[in-house]
Amino acid sequence: MSLFQINEEEVRRQQKEIIRELLEEDGQIGSLWKMERMRIECGGKSAQWVREHVCYHPHVVRNQLAFNSGTDWVFKAKEIIRFLDMYFPDLATNWKNKKELGGC
Repeated sequence: MSLFQINEEEVRRQQKEIIRELLEEDGQIGSLWKMERMRIECGGKSAQWVREHVCYHPHVVRNQLAFNSGTDWVFKAKEIIRFLDMYFPDLATNWKNKKELGGC
């Protein structure tokens, strides 16, 4: 006989909640990032740099990965992570220059 009764359904519910919170914090599921988080993800680049190299990048615009809320930029975290994985090395040079050369 156990001295403790464990409600397994409640334990599972709490585990799911903790896992969801951790994944959101890590930007892996359905969360949105504001400009400050995006600047951190881009290695501390300025908001101006993020706007020029990320917000107006053709891939970001075409796939609606970022939008201006009127007061700040908001990014779809899950999708923008994939974008950064694909394009970050190329973001050192402004995408506008690459477009003129036939890139993007």
